[in-house]
Amino acid sequence: MIVQDTGAEPGGRRPNLANPSLLDAAIERGGLHPFFHAKISVKSGKIAGAEALARIASGQTLAAPGPYVDLAERSHRIDALTLAMARATAKHVASFNAVRNLPCSINISPSSLERAEFAELLAQAVGEAGLKCNQFTLELTDNRETHYGAKAFETMGALRALGFGLSVDDFGAGSTNIDRLKNYPFTEVKIDPAFTRLAMEEAFAKAAIVSCVRLAKDLGLRVVAEGVETREMLDFMAWLKVDETQGFFLSKPLPPAEFKALLAKG
Repeated sequence: MIVQDTGAEPGGRRPNLANPSLLDAAIERGGLHPFFHAKISVKSGKIAGAEALARIASGQTLAAPGPYVDLAERSHRIDALTLAMARATAKHVASFNAVRNLPCSINISPSSLERAEFAELLAQAVGEAGLKCNQFTLELTDNRETHYGAKAFETMGALRALGFGLSVDDFGAGSTNIDRLKNYPFTEVKIDPAFTRLAMEEAFAKAAIVSCVRLAKDLGLRVVAEGVETREMLDFMAWLKVDETQGFFLSKPLPPAEFKALLAKG
């Protein structure tokens, strides 16, 4: 039996080591296994999309991707890892389409935006499964270390021209550059789960999240709230009129067969 590794060590620490041979296997030999985390429409209460979350085959476990993403960045293989994930994800999304065409999100690295050929390579990876780019949104994590280089705007424009959506992940985490929402062709923001939780505890955080959602809406962006873990959180997001919610209160990340069964239930 293969079990899922959450990536946490005892005491809440996260491991920092990644096995280079497992990274090779993930990129070249099918060692990448997408799990799918449902996005739920606030308006209808039904599944409106999914986020593909990479898991790396490691013996009898599926390891969280963080250390492998770091290793891929350091070894200049992040594009190869992203493209492998896109191919693996697209195959499963094609099978989901037998039930219902479903938008899906894939995480990408800001460093990939510095390579002009990245947009076409990603489109080819999706096209190999017979899918169109407009079924996919690309999530870019936004934090203090995030830097968009000189070619980022051009590459983002090329991705948008191909039909991909672009999402600011971890929005409102305390380091988001608001100017990015105005200056880059984003289509979506995802509210950071820590921000969602804090808004349930602090009046200032609640006021801040209201302002963030209003700003995103004013800019014509779709808003997804992550980290929805309680009915109170869900009700608050419905009051805010966010478009979609994501969190363990609604569904945990599932392997493809289980997610397809969930999708078939509506």
